Amino acid sequence: MAASPRPRRAAAGILGAAALLAALSGCGLIGGSSDDSGGGGGAGGLERTSLKVGAMPIIDSSPVHIAAQKGYFKEEGLDVQLETVTGAATAIPKLLSGELQFTYGAYVPVFQAQEKGTGDFKFVADSYQTAEKIFVIMVGPNSTIKTPADLAGKKIATNTKNSITDLLAKSALETAGVNINDKAKPIEWVEFPFTDMGAKLAAKQIDAAVMLEPYVTQAERTHGATPILDTSQGPTKDFPISGYTGMAKFVQENPKTTEAFRRALKKASETAANRTEVEDAATKFAKIDKEVAALVRIGTFPTSLDRTRLQRTVDLMRKYGMLTKDISVDSMIVDSAKTN
Repeated sequence: MAASPRPRRAAAGILGAAALLAALSGCGLIGGSSDDSGGGGGAGGLERTSLKVGAMPIIDSSPVHIAAQKGYFKEEGLDVQLETVTGAATAIPKLLSGELQFTYGAYVPVFQAQEKGTGDFKFVADSYQTAEKIFVIMVGPNSTIKTPADLAGKKIATNTKNSITDLLAKSALETAGVNINDKAKPIEWVEFPFTDMGAKLAAKQIDAAVMLEPYVTQAERTHGATPILDTSQGPTKDFPISGYTGMAKFVQENPKTTEAFRRALKKASETAANRTEVEDAATKFAKIDKEVAALVRIGTFPTSLDRTRLQRTVDLMRKYGMLTKDISVDSMIVDSAKTN
């Protein structure tokens, strides 16, 4: 589903605050049942019916929330308990310990963990991919930076170095003709939370910032920030951002449960093709008004995992030093989740 063309400027900051507060709540439950039993031999011959799944109260992870809200998990015989995580990087230890059976999160940290031998991970379902103006590089009010070329030699903020945000920004800059390795005019990369970037731009403490929605709209309205470069173009157009991951051991020992979980997410992603459904779900899991949900730019929710698309992530990570060796993408994808 392409991002809606209508303007979305008012009140998006409220969504940012709601998402941040919920995301930072750590291990709080954000949906599903409170039943913690593992249980074997469940409905339809499932190896187990009770699952704990990491999720974030943000638009990107709408499918898992939709599946919980609309009863898609229950239709598959699953009792799913959603637990708040701040992303794959924080959820990976919980996957390793068995505290979570699956989690939502960005692909970049999972590939990094796979390369390091932290664990053997499996992608069960896709979740989100970029669309226009979802991730952009912003400059402050009255900035002297007028074109992407002006970003050379500047101080640019990213939320986390060697992250998906970092990856998209570097690729977009090079696509725009900026030499990011220019020793004469080196770019200085600094880390700040998305919530702080708008104020840092306004105070001229940084020259530019790599931001995503809803913080883009928030920075525009609150601090007069201006988009200077859309990172979702060229090599990063329709780029895979995040998905749902489990451990290979769990997937191998619980194939029917894994498949039931995947089917529910696939149905939810199909539902998410209707923007109204996403907006309605967001009013519940992100605790925002319908008027606010209608203003946010939204990417797309794929219904299957495409090896070629994920390989683009690995290739770019290698190009920018986020990986040092090839990753077998195909072996990390659950067979039933692959594009037919």
